[in-house]
Amino acid sequence: MQRHAPLKPFWICTACAHPWPCGEARAELAADYTGEARWLAVDMAGLLTEATADLTRLYPNPPDPEALHGRFLGWVRRLAATRRQPFRDLGSGWPL
Repeated sequence: MQRHAPLKPFWICTACAHPWPCGEARAELAADYTGEARWLAVDMAGLLTEATADLTRLYPNPPDPEALHGRFLGWVRRLAATRRQPFRDLGSGWPL
């Protein structure tokens, strides 16, 4: 069984060739971060930044920033809400 990992710098899934994170990648990530939605959000925000830089450099018409945000982070908040895992302050004074 192959993990659904990103093929960088194109940000497509190595297993199914859909835009990463695909549905299966999201399920794998959700399982990997069970009970730690805030850390999943932090890691996905870093990946969003990396993907934005790559896709902007590679394509004259990169994906819409709002669409990229939904692709990388929108599902994380919904996941936390369905699992009743509130986003808490990580100690910086900034709520997520």
